[in-house]
Amino acid sequence: MKILLDKNWTVAGSWPFTVLQGASVETGARFAGVTPRIPAKVPGSVYDDLLRAGLIEDPYYECNSIKCEWVANRFWSYQTTFQKPETAGKRVRLVLKGIDYHAHVYFNDQKIAEHVGMYVPCVTDVTDLLREGENCLTVVLENAPDEMGQIGYTSRTFTQKSRFGYKWDFATRLVNLGLYDIVYLDIADDPIEDLFVRTTKDGEVKITAKNQHLSASLSFGGKELTKGESDQGELILKIEEPKLWYPNGYGEQMLYDLVIRTTDDEKAMKVGFRTLEYQKPVCDTEDVLPYVPVFNGKKIFIKGVNMTPLDHMYGCVTRERYKKLLLLAKKANVNLIRVWGGGIIEKEDFYDLCDEMGIMVWQEFIQSSSGIDNIPSKRPEFLELAAKTARAAVTEKRNHTSLTYWSGGNELMSENDKPSTFEDENLAMLKAIVDELDPDILMLPTSASGPHEWFDPDHPEENQDIHGPWTYGGVEEHYGLYNRSTIMLHSEFGVDGVSNLSSLLTVLAPQNRKPASVRDNFTWRHHGEWWDTYGVREKPLFGEIDDLETLVKLSQYLQAEGIRYAIEAHRRRSDSSAPARLAEGELFAFKKQASIGSIVWQINEPWPCTACTCMVDYYMNPKLALSFFRDAEEPLHVSMRYDKLVWKKDETFEGYVFTHDDKEEGFDRVSVRVLGDSGAIKPTLEGNKVSFKTPEEGEGFTVVCSLFKGNEEKKSVYTFLYTDEEGKAYRTPLLKAYDAYEKRDLT
Repeated sequence: MKILLDKNWTVAGSWPFTVLQGASVETGARFAGVTPRIPAKVPGSVYDDLLRAGLIEDPYYECNSIKCEWVANRFWSYQTTFQKPETAGKRVRLVLKGIDYHAHVYFNDQKIAEHVGMYVPCVTDVTDLLREGENCLTVVLENAPDEMGQIGYTSRTFTQKSRFGYKWDFATRLVNLGLYDIVYLDIADDPIEDLFVRTTKDGEVKITAKNQHLSASLSFGGKELTKGESDQGELILKIEEPKLWYPNGYGEQMLYDLVIRTTDDEKAMKVGFRTLEYQKPVCDTEDVLPYVPVFNGKKIFIKGVNMTPLDHMYGCVTRERYKKLLLLAKKANVNLIRVWGGGIIEKEDFYDLCDEMGIMVWQEFIQSSSGIDNIPSKRPEFLELAAKTARAAVTEKRNHTSLTYWSGGNELMSENDKPSTFEDENLAMLKAIVDELDPDILMLPTSASGPHEWFDPDHPEENQDIHGPWTYGGVEEHYGLYNRSTIMLHSEFGVDGVSNLSSLLTVLAPQNRKPASVRDNFTWRHHGEWWDTYGVREKPLFGEIDDLETLVKLSQYLQAEGIRYAIEAHRRRSDSSAPARLAEGELFAFKKQASIGSIVWQINEPWPCTACTCMVDYYMNPKLALSFFRDAEEPLHVSMRYDKLVWKKDETFEGYVFTHDDKEEGFDRVSVRVLGDSGAIKPTLEGNKVSFKTPEEGEGFTVVCSLFKGNEEKKSVYTFLYTDEEGKAYRTPLLKAYDAYEKRDLT
């Protein structure tokens, strides 16, 4: 039996260590602390508690986060009281799942534990400490360790604390402290431990645990299908003709109810029947990892997104908030989320929802590149913590149907542009843990995994698992780059764009609600220093922009256009793509060094940026890029290869049309229309090539590629621009295109 301790919490701040000593040696006076004792939430964050109490200003507004940096430099004492529960003479363990970061734990004024690290639960037997009536639990958190943010030395990392809060390009410096996951009493003499559940597409459920006696039952739709028990610590259940689990877009996500029991403990969970295997991509290179996931014998094309933590105050993230983001992802055809190594290992709600929605999980361990050096840390204290984290994470997450990859961390490199391998002591240790505890899941050394880190179109045979770039490459260069791409797995890349107008109006003061370069406006810099889309991109391309709404539309369109083109370029080299037969003539195709998918950086942001690479803003509102992502990743889709966004009048346009049919559902025909400001233009069609002279009038033109299946028409609309006498691109065509897409619903 588990009793949640989520009521009656308070918290108070103090100078470092004074709360541990209690009183002055010189005078005997008790230390009063630096804040009053205030109501607290657990799970939660000390910043949220302070904000609700009025002791700090909203750290997400303007530059207020700078005023909050003192919080991480104090000790914080959490406390709750509760009545002794009925224990029936059983052992009672106190479990704190999410300590952030270094805690001293007191039970009824007696110190019972000191715990370091975010991801390993602190578990202490308190059977003999419980007293009749009221009991008191106190958790004193030390000030945050002096870890590095995005820039620093990976080799010097010494904690297993989430690093993005120390400052990242999409985040401010707001180093979280608090109890970010649940606290509970576990009352059982025989608690379920080291549980491992594996299924197959043939209907077998294999259950193992540390416990000797196990019983289990399997149900579907409220009806029990089978049950069994064993005294050997291992139990196999079997059903006939199970309904299978597939990733989003490839089938249904059928989940069964499994209940596992020991003599006095019980765990209920959802399981999906599936067999997961891996294949090497089709390519000319033998030395390539088996990246391709194969579920129930069906190869899956990866349509992925990278995810950062949902909030700096990650303890405040609820199941409902996870669900909102994951529903957006599912409706946008996402089938994989990479949980990035600079963030956190998420709460169980996230993985449960991925199981329900068919979203494969790529889970990284907690380490990331730092720029100055990216060498995995070998510090003894780090390796000890990393091993404990890995064992705890693998033991818990391995039971999720959606778990598809483990990875040693983000952008770890033994030398510049050379991803680290399992020859590295750090990564070898982590692989040994995965091989022992979860041998069916592919473990990657790091992401990217090489043989080179960065996208290099001049060395096509070496673009296997690659990162970068993260910006729109330019009105010609972006298209040339992706037209030459030979990347097998593009596991991190993106394009930046200004945030939604509603988000900007929420976090910017009235005097800052206007287009600004980060070089000229400190608040814009504070909320997005790395992503100066106005100063670097929109202003040079379109000229001065006077109002915020226009900037939002233009910037977001370029972000969406850049992401769409990259995705479609990868899909054109996939197994399920083919040149579209538009007319008689030779078809333009690709050599089959096939793409197996892409993972866009990033779907979300943990605080409201003025601009960054996210496709959903902090307030869970989609940007235009998510609509373009959804359309580009439709199972049945038509796309066009072209050379640039900005054209001259009376220039020869050439494009090549491709179809994409993941489910092999078939279609009837493909057509192409060209629309200028003065009306339709008839193109020349040959094979899958479309060509025409660009209109001599207007501000741009549009090409509409349509794929027909019965009465259904799927359209891909491409908008192109001209420049004026001063060489600035016309805005109107993109503004109209933005408005047309904005009306499409994703929520």
